[in-house]
Amino acid sequence: MTVLARIKFVILGWAAATVFFTAVLEISELGHKPLGFALYANAVDFALWALALPLFTQFSRRFPLKVPKRIRNAGIRLLLIATVSMLVTFTHWAILFETYFPFRSSYPTFGVLLRTDLLRFLPNEILIGIVIATAVEGWQVLKDLQAEQMRAMNLERQLAVSRLEALQMQLHPHFLFNTLHTIAGLTVEDPATARRMVIALGDLLRSTLKDNGDRMQTLAEELEYSDLYLGIEKLRLGDRLLLNYEIEPAAARALVPQFLLQPLFENAIRHGASRMTGPCEIRFCASGKPETLHIMIRNDGPKCAASSAPPRFGVGLTNTIDRLKIHYGDRHTFFYSDRPEGGVQIEISIPYSEAGDGAGAAGSIKEPPSAMDRNDRTSRTATPTAGYT
Repeated sequence: MTVLARIKFVILGWAAATVFFTAVLEISELGHKPLGFALYANAVDFALWALALPLFTQFSRRFPLKVPKRIRNAGIRLLLIATVSMLVTFTHWAILFETYFPFRSSYPTFGVLLRTDLLRFLPNEILIGIVIATAVEGWQVLKDLQAEQMRAMNLERQLAVSRLEALQMQLHPHFLFNTLHTIAGLTVEDPATARRMVIALGDLLRSTLKDNGDRMQTLAEELEYSDLYLGIEKLRLGDRLLLNYEIEPAAARALVPQFLLQPLFENAIRHGASRMTGPCEIRFCASGKPETLHIMIRNDGPKCAASSAPPRFGVGLTNTIDRLKIHYGDRHTFFYSDRPEGGVQIEISIPYSEAGDGAGAAGSIKEPPSAMDRNDRTSRTATPTAGYT
């Protein structure tokens, strides 16, 4: 809370206390006092207590109610509150007597007023001091609780960032080793294709190393990165790999975690084209519905034997699931299923959000790199296909 906000809060509390206690005084048996004097007297009294607030804050910090000195510090606080209450009472009646005091006939001098009424009003002032000290202590406890929650949030955020960095460092070598293994296999069988794959891999690595610190990027930018990977696979698989895209314009502008799609495409190729001798279609769908981004990727492939055991994921999908949990917690869904006709299907739903100003330039899907045939990719606005939720 800023200093100005604290001042406004104190002024509001002073006005509320003045009006409240004046109303109580007027409707009680003590209501024989003139309304103007009662309002003025309470305003002066609570103004003095407001000025004493810094003292109570110092009392709370200097004498905390924590073991092992809780009882000792509580006693010291009561003595200090009684002292401040006596000073407030004395100053309060001195100001009233010198400014506006309609009872001079009964109290001709200030000394007479102190001898007769000081002890009568002092217990009320001590009670007000105790209430203020309790409120200040509660305020300090609330501030300490908020500070502790902020520290816990910062630690949790730092842990999440560390986990993301660890997962990303694990994901890159995994993909690199798989690609180098593919290139090694083609070095003897098809040297020309192996050379083109090395060049494409260099482009992919340059794109990977361009880390601008952002952990989120638009789906369009993520697809551009995935195109580099798919271009390498296209060189290896040739006409056996068929790609089909259905992407809504709103979905292309949505923010997604970096390197979200490449493991999904890698899984589709591993369970599809790599296990088939004929053509294998990989279909990618993305739709931006209100507050939710839906992503679906499915591939043709051989039929899997029925099994009640949950699927065992590799490094890529396992890291993808972990990163989704870190980014979105319980606000995302991830479904992996074997298709009855063969192949697998993955569906992801995450909260929909767009980048700030300047994100529109990245919202369009660029053409794939030269390693990929232009006819292999179609991008059009379409509703999700049957079986997509």
